[in-house]
Amino acid sequence: MNALVLYESRFGNTERVAEAIALALQECVSTRLASVEETHDCVEALHGIDLLVVGGPTHSHGISAELRQAVECLGSHALDHVRVAAFDTRVPGPRVVTGSAAVRLGRLLRRRGAWLVVPPASFIVSGREGPLEQGELDHARTWAHEVLHAVGVRVHDQVQAPA
Repeated sequence: MNALVLYESRFGNTERVAEAIALALQECVSTRLASVEETHDCVEALHGIDLLVVGGPTHSHGISAELRQAVECLGSHALDHVRVAAFDTRVPGPRVVTGSAAVRLGRLLRRRGAWLVVPPASFIVSGREGPLEQGELDHARTWAHEVLHAVGVRVHDQVQAPA
C-alpha cells in the first residue's frame, strides 16, 4: 500500500502534525509527505496512491484557498476508489464556533470520488499561530494508526522491554 500525506501549513503547526502522521503510517506502509506548495501537479502526485491523507489549518471556519485549489484541481472523479482521511489544526472550542477545515475537506474529497475511511480529525493549537497544545502529536500518531486499521492494515503493537 502506498500513502501520501498532503498538507498546507502557514505557521508550521499543521506541518508538524502531518509529519507525525506520516511517520506513524511509515511504520506499516510506504508513505510520502508533501506540502501543497511543493506539489505542482496534483494528479501526478496521486499516481499509485492507495491512501491519501489531507490536512490544513482552519481558516475562516473552513479550508484555506491554497488547499481548496489543490484539491479542486483534481477534477470530479480523480479520487474514485482512493481511500482518504482528512485532518485540520484549529483553535480550541466547539466546532460550531471554531469551524473545521477537516470536515469541509472530507466533503470536498468525497465529491471527488474518494472514500473517507475515518471521521475527520482536529488537532488543537493554542492560538492563531500556535503552538500545538500538549499531546497533539501523540494524538496525531494515534489517529494515523486508526486510519491504518480502517484500511485493513494491522498496526504492530510495540512492546517495550522491561527496564
